Amino acid sequence: MNPLLLFGSLVLAVVLVLIGFWLGRRRAATRRIVEIPPLVDDDDRQRIVGLLQSLARWTNEYSGNVSTYQSDLQQISNDVRQSLSAAQRDRQSASGRDDAQVLGDARMMTLISQIMGTNEELQSRLHAAEKQLEEQTQQIESYLTEARTDGLTGLYNRRAFDRKLDEMFAVYRGGGSSFVLILVDIDHFKSINDNYGHPVGDMVLQRLASLLESNLSDAKMVSRFGGEEFAILMDIPLRMAADRMNKLRKLISEEPIQTGSESINVTMSVGLSEPRDDLVIGPIVRRTDEALYCAKNRGRNRVYFNDGSGPQLVGAPEIARS
Repeated sequence: MNPLLLFGSLVLAVVLVLIGFWLGRRRAATRRIVEIPPLVDDDDRQRIVGLLQSLARWTNEYSGNVSTYQSDLQQISNDVRQSLSAAQRDRQSASGRDDAQVLGDARMMTLISQIMGTNEELQSRLHAAEKQLEEQTQQIESYLTEARTDGLTGLYNRRAFDRKLDEMFAVYRGGGSSFVLILVDIDHFKSINDNYGHPVGDMVLQRLASLLESNLSDAKMVSRFGGEEFAILMDIPLRMAADRMNKLRKLISEEPIQTGSESINVTMSVGLSEPRDDLVIGPIVRRTDEALYCAKNRGRNRVYFNDGSGPQLVGAPEIARS
């Protein structure tokens, strides 16, 4: 085996071990990385995860290389040992190599044994560093998930929604496809909390979140917007989205939500809008709010959409009655 290649690999392995030790000593600092302040961009966090994953793969690769070199060294050790034994036998029969050659072989054996011992230690430390990197990567990935997810419902949270809305609007402004912004509000939710208690109110939120997610599986995003309000992004025509939300509204109003011993009738009001010739997102949100406001203030348990000409009820008033 090429000695330069062997020692070059050992140098790389030593570097990786030092990285592992550095990460160990900096464990508290790593935790600070995991607890990134909210002002740090999600893209930066993703890059941190990618860096750790790459480093873990690199460590794993060289850990495998050390294993290979260890096997090669073992083979060399066996070959030299056999050669040394043969030389000793030849020397005893007065036909072997001279003492200097035998001594040289013995020194080579000692050197190889030392290298093998070092290699074993390096391999052990590399495995430990790799395990630590995997744990740290999992910690950061867990944090990123929590940073994007609403703890109660499991849906995306407001921050993740705002980012997705920005992305879809940028695509639209660049000549891409349009989308529909939908706001959903649970009717009389305060009364549910007052009459049944907040734990039951939480169960209602969880159940409605599950219904929205399962019935709108093709949505670009379903999120909890805040309180008893949900926000949805879809990439279908506005009227089609309004009809789907009206069917879902009726489905939810006709199936009471079971919360332990309680059976609660829950209804929701919905507002929808889409981009027009808007230069910024604000007008889209405002039109959607206007549609939701009409749904809430003209009887609840109904769906309004706003195509730029003002809020319009979906379905006949008698169908969308409260």
